[in-house]
Amino acid sequence: MSVVSRAEVAIGQALGVGRVRVHPLFLALMVGASFAGMLKTAVLLFTFVLLHEFGHAVTARVLGYEVEEVSLLPFGGVAKVSYARLGFSPREEAMVAIAGPFVNLLLCIACSLLSAVGAIDGDTYQMCMQMNSWIGIFNLLPGLPLDGGRILRAARSRQIGYERATLEAYNVALALAILLMFTGVLALFTGHPHLGMMLLGLFLFATAWRGKKDVRSETMRFLDAKRQQPKAVLPMYTLAVLHSAPIRDVVVQFAPDRYHIVYILGNDGLVQALLEEIEILDAVFEGRWLEPMSSLLLDAN
Repeated sequence: MSVVSRAEVAIGQALGVGRVRVHPLFLALMVGASFAGMLKTAVLLFTFVLLHEFGHAVTARVLGYEVEEVSLLPFGGVAKVSYARLGFSPREEAMVAIAGPFVNLLLCIACSLLSAVGAIDGDTYQMCMQMNSWIGIFNLLPGLPLDGGRILRAARSRQIGYERATLEAYNVALALAILLMFTGVLALFTGHPHLGMMLLGLFLFATAWRGKKDVRSETMRFLDAKRQQPKAVLPMYTLAVLHSAPIRDVVVQFAPDRYHIVYILGNDGLVQALLEEIEILDAVFEGRWLEPMSSLLLDAN
């Protein structure tokens, strides 16, 4: 195990998570800042990003989740919760997401108090306020994998289903990334270059693009967690689909915190039968993803 890996594991254990992984771009920014004589800036940035992620990790653990890994990114980080169970509860996903920016708000308040009593100088105060404001506000933008994107998905998944809400949040992130890059280029041509904005735009675009490509596997993890989740008292949600509709097109509309009853319609529009959520999910994990819903009626007979 390398020195960096040992350090990542040690920091993770201190945070109560499996491991803290530092993204190479974050490390590059830290090294670049150090060589540029900005070691203090680099240390403060690392500290604030780490505390931001600490907010996510602590909240997740309080809610009963196991945090396997925390990845430190230039704009914040990502807490990887075991078995992707977090998305099953929109309320808890939103609570974990908002915890990071909330920590940055608390740090801004703490810096103001320290400045008021003369414990830190004016330059340090300005630097701390700017960093925490930037980290907090940027992470609240409504695009995955940012915290704001997780809050958006939590709010929308009950209405349009987990997969569609996830895709929507990634599409918003791609649009925001393009806007950031365009603004950075525009600033360059106006004589006020903002390299940080362009880099963050590029990084957000890359992570959102990669995440969007993995949406289907994320949906499968969500459906598996939903299938294994103990059924408490849940609101019932009904869907009506043609008997020829693929099972895939039905389950991607399943939402968290809901129990689904699906009415199967014939070509005449009349109800042929109804199926419960668990019957359809079992078929999915039997490899019948592309079969028509009518095949489940044959099973019932």
